Amino acid sequence: MRDEIHEITTQETLSLRQRVLKPFLREDQCVNPGDDLITTHHFGLFHDGKLVSVATFLLESHPDFAAGLPYRLRGMATDVSYQGQGLGQKLLRHGIEHLRQKRCDLIWFNARIKAFPFYEKLGFLYHGPLFEMKDIGPHKVMYKHLIPR
Repeated sequence: MRDEIHEITTQETLSLRQRVLKPFLREDQCVNPGDDLITTHHFGLFHDGKLVSVATFLLESHPDFAAGLPYRLRGMATDVSYQGQGLGQKLLRHGIEHLRQKRCDLIWFNARIKAFPFYEKLGFLYHGPLFEMKDIGPHKVMYKHLIPR
């Protein structure tokens, strides 16, 4: 078995985003604002040639964090039949390293409760109260400073 990570297009992320994160929407409704900006990075992990995990990083600040070059993680999704094998972790580490080399100093995102343990293992911290996202459920902001403060 061989895993490869490549930068991919917005279009390539949509099928997994829809199936894993927003099954109540059509695939074309899973496009996020900023997906097609030049500063946005979409990464895909291909396992034996099949796209099984995606992650998008958007240049976006958060009002509660001071940062010089903050990125927001959105649309992180791993095919259900491949979850728990470390593939999402491998993809996220790749994205973080890519952004670190570009001098990104903060990554933040809105995390679903069921994903908390996944992100905790990678050193992400919680910020603020739990909040509800319509049709999806409770979330919490999570973040990680990439440059020691």
